[in-house]
Order: sequence, then structure tokens, then C-alpha cells
Amino acid sequence: MSTDLRLDAAAVVLFGLFVALGLRVSNRPLTRLDAEAIYFRGQLTPLALLFTRSGRSPALTAACILALAIFALLRLPLGIPLLIAASQLVSQMLVEYAKMLFTRMRPDYWLVGREAGHSYPSGHATTAVVFFIGWAVVIALGALPGGVKTALIAILTVWSLGIVWSRLALGAHYVTDVTGGVLFGGAWLCVLFTVSSHFYGILRIPG
Repeated sequence: MSTDLRLDAAAVVLFGLFVALGLRVSNRPLTRLDAEAIYFRGQLTPLALLFTRSGRSPALTAACILALAIFALLRLPLGIPLLIAASQLVSQMLVEYAKMLFTRMRPDYWLVGREAGHSYPSGHATTAVVFFIGWAVVIALGALPGGVKTALIAILTVWSLGIVWSRLALGAHYVTDVTGGVLFGGAWLCVLFTVSSHFYGILRIPG
């Protein structure tokens, strides 16, 4: 089976799980997992706020501008940061539409502020996969020195996990919300790499 077919199959499976989970939790009593995950609420709130804010539009916009500047300075393909930025934007639009379809109410025990919109799926969890893991994959496919590559991938992976955790620590989402966001983000990322693979070298940073 070719790489594209494997990615397509993964996208279908992940999206199917995303829809099934959304139907399971939408307008129904909390699952046992959601009820027990209140354990995470209130953990390291300042750190949770840092992670959450890094997954919002101002921080992501700044990161995209910085990436474009670095790629332009190093004469690398600008299509890479532009593709990641466009993917992030479109995925969030789709997440907002999905929230309107599933209409799951937000938790009522938020610690800091409140956000508009429904709860499933978590947009931050989707961002953690599409943007941060997306960049980690781009770097993994690139030709950076081994030590630098490993360090950057580790930082991006840990940061993505931190963003997912922060939504639970702040009481902004249920466990199934962030799980749904990760599933949707994973499906979207598979589609992104399948489509981009048809453009020779678009996701490979030259040495």
C-alpha cells in the first residue's frame, strides 16, 4: 500500500472515530471518563494559561510571520509555512462548524474567563495537532542536523501535549472534547500531507 493510501485510510478512520465520539457525547450525560477527569482542573494554572494562549490566534499569527521570515532569510520554500498557516485557518473554520453540529455545552467549572461557542471538539486540541505536530512532521522530513531536528521535534511535541492538557487544567473542556479535537486534527493532518505530496518537494526542507 502506498503512503498516500495509508494516509487516506488513516484519515477515514480518525474522522469516523471523531464523528462517532461526537454523537456519543453530544447532548448526553457526562461519560465516566469526563466526570473523573476533573482531577486535572486547577493544576499549574499559570503554566496552563501559557499553553492555552500559545494556541490562540495572536500567538499563532506571530509564529507564522516568524516562520515566513526565517524561510525567506534562508531561501527555503515559502510554500511550507504558507501551507501550514492555511491548513490551521481552514481546520479551525471546520472545527467551529462541527461545534455547531454537535452543540455540546461547555463545562460550568471554568477557572479563568469564559469562551463563546460549544465544547466539542476542542479547537485548541485540533491546533495542537495541525499546527504544532504539523511543524514537527515538516522538520522530521527536512534536512536539518540530527541534534537540532530531534530537539525541535521534542519541543513541538511536548508543547502540543501541553496545549491539550491546558484545556483540562483550566476546566475549559472535557476529556472527550480534547480527544475529539486530536482525532479531527489527526484526520486533517493526514489529508494535508496526502494533498501536499502531489506537489514535489513542498514538505521537504532542502539542505
